[in-house]
Amino acid sequence: MQKERRAILKWGSMAAAAWLLGGCGQGPAVPGGSERYSVYLSSDDGPLRGSANLDAAIRETKVPLTAFVVGKHARPSLFHSYLEGYRNNPYINLANHSYTHANGRYIDYYLHPGRVLADFEKNRAVLGLVDRRGRLPGRDSWRLGGRAYDADRSARAAADLLAANGYTLYGWDLEWTHTHSGRPIGTAEDLYRRIKFQLHRGHTYTPGHLMLLMHDQMFGTLSAKRELKRLITLLKSDPQIRLRPLADYPLSAPPREAPATQGPWLIKGSPTGVGETTPVDPLHFSR
Repeated sequence: MQKERRAILKWGSMAAAAWLLGGCGQGPAVPGGSERYSVYLSSDDGPLRGSANLDAAIRETKVPLTAFVVGKHARPSLFHSYLEGYRNNPYINLANHSYTHANGRYIDYYLHPGRVLADFEKNRAVLGLVDRRGRLPGRDSWRLGGRAYDADRSARAAADLLAANGYTLYGWDLEWTHTHSGRPIGTAEDLYRRIKFQLHRGHTYTPGHLMLLMHDQMFGTLSAKRELKRLITLLKSDPQIRLRPLADYPLSAPPREAPATQGPWLIKGSPTGVGETTPVDPLHFSR
């Protein structure tokens, strides 16, 4: 409980800093309210407890979302039904998040790049995924149109091998983490301010484009679903932002400019709570 309280307080302090440093999170004025930024919603680890609420929230708000799915999680009949719900949702696109999610053992997983490729290929075959868009489990790596980035060097060889075999890999710019009980950390308003701050300051992999990472296991309650819908409402009502599908993400981009504000925590924020890089099997949160 004390660990969760610290994580929540840390997230709140970063949201407050974004508010103060980013002009209350609103960014610069754009003449005529014209569009300036693109935001891409993505969720990892499904199907899990929480997938049904995520599915419903996206249907109700009618915005695009990419679900990076794990084949092992679809084996129970209930979770498989959630996966079929995703398939039948016109606003959700499925992408590859590996078959095993490394079983929560990321260090060993990335010592064997060939096994990583086989794991992704198995997931693609078992789930019938059409394309080769993917995200590495537990690692923030990008492979887009010749561009490459690895937040953790341990995944570099595996990411390169996947790219050599036709995979396009997407990392993330900002992660909505959760507590050890699965509850989202921070409010929709907190997250909205951080999104605007990072876009305004240029702290994204591609200028003007922000990839938001969430997790299916965060949305196991109706209150979490409501918070997600509140975030989507805030983003949709902002004239400077457009919520776009992953297919619109630019593969190539001009060289990234130096950050307007120094400090690594301003790029992605310090880890708070449980996130994608936490060495834990996501199934833990659906038991």
